[in-house]
Amino acid sequence: MLFDKPLSYVTFEDIQELSDEHIEESMILDYKQELNDYSIIKQVTAFSNTKGGYLVYGVTETGKGGYPQSINGIDSNFNKERLEQIILANIIPRVSVQIKKIPIPGRDRILLVVYIPEGQSKPYYNNQDKRYYKRYNFSATPMDENEIEWLYQSRFFGLSKLERYIEEAIYYSQNKLSHEVQLHDIEGHVVITPLKIDGQMFDPSPEFGLELMKLYSEKVKDCRSYVSYSIRPTKFGIKWNEDHSHKINEVEIHKNGMIHSMKNCGSLNDENHLKKFDDRQLACNILQTIKFSSTFYSKVDYIGKVKIIVKIFNCGNSVLTNEQKEQKGVNECDSEEIFVERQWDSWRLEEDALLLAKYILDEISNYYGLWNSRLFYEDDGIIKYSI
Repeated sequence: MLFDKPLSYVTFEDIQELSDEHIEESMILDYKQELNDYSIIKQVTAFSNTKGGYLVYGVTETGKGGYPQSINGIDSNFNKERLEQIILANIIPRVSVQIKKIPIPGRDRILLVVYIPEGQSKPYYNNQDKRYYKRYNFSATPMDENEIEWLYQSRFFGLSKLERYIEEAIYYSQNKLSHEVQLHDIEGHVVITPLKIDGQMFDPSPEFGLELMKLYSEKVKDCRSYVSYSIRPTKFGIKWNEDHSHKINEVEIHKNGMIHSMKNCGSLNDENHLKKFDDRQLACNILQTIKFSSTFYSKVDYIGKVKIIVKIFNCGNSVLTNEQKEQKGVNECDSEEIFVERQWDSWRLEEDALLLAKYILDEISNYYGLWNSRLFYEDDGIIKYSI
């Protein structure tokens, strides 16, 4: 049935089963006969603010809260990419949805299934009609002020000061990406930060950035594979990046000592509509960020505990790749976001870089049905990286 499998495996028979079994609308399921822009923005906002769920278009139900009465479908010329752009452009903060077109046998019509995961950054705002919605009594219902305030408090005050700061930094970087990149590319964020972020570790300047690059280049063969020579001031500190909104490639050091690297680690395959997640590219970014952070902390004489966070966005319906080829025996990731966190001593970062990267990649591999990462192995008790 629809609820028991990844969306990419859902077929017409699964939707027919909803009708045959008289599966009624619920908190996580809604049937719609017609598709229009205003309605879907409203519905996606409501599902994101509640428990998530499924929208099935092309189905007439027996009444509000009812089960499918007839399956008529919608126009087969439906433009999936246009719908993704509409959702992305009109809901704040950004939501990640999965959309699948299902042909109706013997007819030039399709069913459209939209899966909306429960939002992790509630409340979500419908920027088209300037309202917040929730899923209530089988429909999208406007939220009252108390509900909105409670969700904001849960979102921000439920987090520590450090967690809120990291969320803000990531969100700020994401907002500068083009809609096309946000829709089709997999973002890999690597953050390494002291546990306390109240002070200032350095004075941002081009000279400081160049000196740091020189120190880092002594540890790696080509530091330009990680940081470019385009050093810029930012509201947080200094940043190295490629000046293109259609590329994900930047490294930023915050004045309080936080290092944030955002790089591409996968994209959509136009042939089978699966996203290819390049774990090797992510592993390289993690290792480089660890070594870069170690260089920075040594330069500013910081010794203490650091938190290492890896967040991957837009990875739902993705598969692991090996040099652009899908790995056999690997499942699709059914999560839109992956989050891994570790805590370490700053003075051990470079020494333990391979161990840390292995721990993180092993956990990420679990999302794809693997116990361990394919990229690391042990030789006489020594962890090695399979380049």
